[in-house]
Amino acid sequence: MEGVNLKVEKARIGDAPQIHKLANHFAEKGMMLPRALSEVYENVRDFFVVRDGDVVVACASLHVYW
Repeated sequence: MEGVNLKVEKARIGDAPQIHKLANHFAEKGMMLPRALSEVYENVRDFFVVRDGDVVVACASLHVYW
């Protein structure tokens, strides 16, 4: 795909609003549970994001609960 520059990396604190928007988009469709923005900020270290330039186009996280 020409003009697409995707990059996978650890999420940064400034990515939290975009992660929140993506997660809640899928929550509205019933595909996952909604997340509060404060919860995303608290757990941003657990996220990876896919960027197209400065835009977060995908995200994933794994949080281990004991």
